[in-house]
Order: sequence, then C-alpha cells, then structure tokens
Amino acid sequence: MTFRKALLTLTLLLPVAASGNEKVIDVVTSEYPPYEYMKGDKVVGTDTRVIREVLDEMGYTANIRVLPWARAESLVRAGEADMLFSLTYSDERNRHYYFTDPISEAEDVFFKQTSRDLQWQTLEDLEGLSFGLTASYSYAPEFMDWLLNGNARVTRITQEQPELTGLRLVSLGRIDLFICEKSVCEYLLEENSSRYPELSQVDQMPGIVGPVRSFRAAFSRKLPNGKKLRDEFNDALASVSSKDIH
Repeated sequence: MTFRKALLTLTLLLPVAASGNEKVIDVVTSEYPPYEYMKGDKVVGTDTRVIREVLDEMGYTANIRVLPWARAESLVRAGEADMLFSLTYSDERNRHYYFTDPISEAEDVFFKQTSRDLQWQTLEDLEGLSFGLTASYSYAPEFMDWLLNGNARVTRITQEQPELTGLRLVSLGRIDLFICEKSVCEYLLEENSSRYPELSQVDQMPGIVGPVRSFRAAFSRKLPNGKKLRDEFNDALASVSSKDIH
C-alpha cells in the first residue's frame, strides 16, 4: 500500500476531523422539513437545532451535509461519515448504527383528496386502495405486514422529494392515499400550495398509523469509538434537555 493510500484509509477511519483546535463531527441527513432542510446555504430545522446544540455540549462542531437519503445512509454505514439523522429504530438498521436516545417524535398519518369520502378505523377499512410510500422510510411493522399480505396496491416513491411527490400524486388522483409523517406533510402542504395549487385539494385523515415513534440520530458502527460517541451524545442530550426545561 502506498503512503498516500494508507493516509487516505486512516483518514476515512477517523471519527472526528480536526481543524486547528476544532473537533468536527461529520453529519449527514436529507431534506425532511420541518426537521431538517436547507434554507439558503444553511441546514436548519427543529432536529438540526438539537443536533448542533448537543454536539456543541460535547465539545464538537457539527459539519452537516444534506444528501439524498440513500447516499447519506451508505456513507454512514461504510464509516465514511460519522452520524446520520433523523431516523427511526429498526432491528435491521441497528446492525449498522449505534442509535441515540430520541430527539423528537414521529406520527404517521394518511393524506387523501379532500373530495374523497374515505374513513378508517382499522386497516381493513382501506383494503383494495392504492397507497404511496416513501421508499427509504421505515413505517410501523404492522402496516408493512398488512401491505405485504397483498391487501393494497403500493407505489414506492424514490424521487428526490418523495413526500412532496406523494402529496401531488394524491392531488392528481394517481394514488388513493399517501402515508406521511404528520409534521412533514403539513409543512409541505403549507409551503407549496402557491406553487402547486392542486395541493389545496389534499387533506389529512384522522388517526395515526401505528404508535407514535421516536426520531433519533445514529453513529456508524464502523467507527472505532462510535458507541462511546453515542453514549456521550445521550449524556449531552439529557443535559441540553434539562436546560431547556428550566
């Protein structure tokens, strides 16, 4: 191995980059307003604020980049980025990440055309309808099992802005329902109604799909001190939360 290749390999394995006396955590995420999104040239959002505050409490600077979700996940799984947010826990994901304590909560709900008289108490009430799903999102297991049993037609949306695409597909009658995190799609409907007038014909159905779940951050299991960073993050998160309460 050449010296240059060895240096590059060592650099990729380091969990923290240093610039002078500054310690930097390389963080990746994707556009998911209001939790994380670009505003001008800055990454903002409710979860972004938490990440910055907690890493600052730990003594690190957050270098946050917005990427397509699949790319962001692949970097963290490979250890080429240190941290990923916001995501929900699953056993499959836990093979690749050290999950932090919750940083916010997620509620998945259905969106439909306003003119459609659709109601539901159980998933069986929606049998035979067509559903839009964000391809990379982790939904409630009972909902996914119901879909896998062939109870509905499914469109998996992979576009760069899958939630906005899903809402537009509902508004145009291409799918019957789109499942989406409540705050995200409420934000998108409000922010994009002038650009896409048809979105005024979309509304939220009552009822939550599965239990309320937690959004978390996650450190790569490829990092030699990933577990230690996760534990330090949890301690700092508790400290920051305590300050906010008081």
